[in-house]
Amino acid sequence: MRIFREWVLAIALFVALTLDGSISLYLHQFMTWNTYGASCWIMPIGIMLIGLFDDVNSKEIWLALGAGIVADISTLGIIGIYTVFLPLACWACQRVARFLPEVFWSRLLVVLLGLTLLDLYSWVVLSLVGIITVSVHMMLMSLLLNLGWSIIFFVLTYWIWGNLATNYPFMVDLNAYRQ
Repeated sequence: MRIFREWVLAIALFVALTLDGSISLYLHQFMTWNTYGASCWIMPIGIMLIGLFDDVNSKEIWLALGAGIVADISTLGIIGIYTVFLPLACWACQRVARFLPEVFWSRLLVVLLGLTLLDLYSWVVLSLVGIITVSVHMMLMSLLLNLGWSIIFFVLTYWIWGNLATNYPFMVDLNAYRQ
């Protein structure tokens, strides 16, 4: 049972990745406005919140790397965007968490900034590689739509990720600290 407790965050990230795909597939008609579409980013929100809630566990950066590899292979079929962004986002959130107040609003701002960077980064990389051809105007309008949906997903999952990161840190046995 101890091993299961150490891997709860990894299992939760896999469930979040599955939810990302399912929500994108079944609710895409609600996540678009005119020709502008939004992405479902529950897993990147989770990675950033884990980094903000638990700023001392460096093993979570390795968890973010593994989650990034799995996400890249399952969504794009190539390793790249998530593999680079998720560990960097987790590391940056852990560093920022040491200076920010531990309140909902400051974490919301950090996550929205991170998701904006993820959106811009993925647009630049996929445009350079030639996978997508999206104009700057369409990307900016989709970015606004993404931020709106990201606020909704952030609010819905904030306490879930907070409880998981606090009560089940990745690869840390909390029973050793309890009496």
